[in-house]
Amino acid sequence: MSINSIALKSIILKTTAFVSIATQLGGQSYMEKSLSNNVIQVSAPITTDTSGKMGIVAQSSVLRVICQSTKMGGTGFLHKSGVVITAAHVVLNCDNNDLLLVTSSGDQIGVNSVSKDENKDLAILWPEKPLQGPTLQISSSSSIEVGSQITTWGFPSGYNSLSPLLTVGYLSGIDQIKTPSGVLINRWVVNAAFNSGNSGGPVLDLEDGSVIGVVSSKLAPIPPYIESALEALSKQTSGFVYTKTLPDGSTEQISEGKIIAEVLLYLRSQTQLVLGHAVTSIDLISFLNDNKIDP
Repeated sequence: MSINSIALKSIILKTTAFVSIATQLGGQSYMEKSLSNNVIQVSAPITTDTSGKMGIVAQSSVLRVICQSTKMGGTGFLHKSGVVITAAHVVLNCDNNDLLLVTSSGDQIGVNSVSKDENKDLAILWPEKPLQGPTLQISSSSSIEVGSQITTWGFPSGYNSLSPLLTVGYLSGIDQIKTPSGVLINRWVVNAAFNSGNSGGPVLDLEDGSVIGVVSSKLAPIPPYIESALEALSKQTSGFVYTKTLPDGSTEQISEGKIIAEVLLYLRSQTQLVLGHAVTSIDLISFLNDNKIDP
């Protein structure tokens, strides 16, 4: 008998003895089950907390941003410098006096001043009084991998509680979009349920809890001819006229075509493809530096 045959026979005898002892101690052993089924189980306990390392911090530092004159709003988050970061379109066409920050504890705080960059879709809000609580750290990494799991916290439309809601997803890729002014800007493409109201919320790396982006928009593509048709409807003056009551109590006469356009645009806003755009951390850091704020 060769040396290899002797070694193999020894291994078989030891393995058989181990299975026999394990069976005597507790019935059919894990190894025996695996061998009898010709399979090796590869499952493992799930230990990842989907809220991430900064889940508790996010619930305190993420707040609601409201424009009182339009009754529209979005999400923002507290930076270590004391300012609140949000998306520029959340505060667009809203006077500083009409802006309101609502914290998770229910405090309502006004805004003294605003700095925004519409191309980057970022805005900084200076609260009327200091906001207390933990803050989120902005990632300094420029090489975040596609496939990384992310979370975001925010206040989607229709949700009225004080604590932000958690959304979990993945970094799917990077896209280049053209802003209304014609500037090309890089955006993260995120596979997550971004909804109206989530804009301005932080996009966090699940593993280290750092901010890698800011929610900007969800993808809801529309063909050019449909877009032009909606624009034509919104300018139509014929047909019956409806009296619309605005948030401030005033009224406005709108035509039949405009009513149809508003309804269709609202329905489009509810479309969810579970894909969205987020401002990159590179643009966020650049924007903070432009405003002389240490990222």
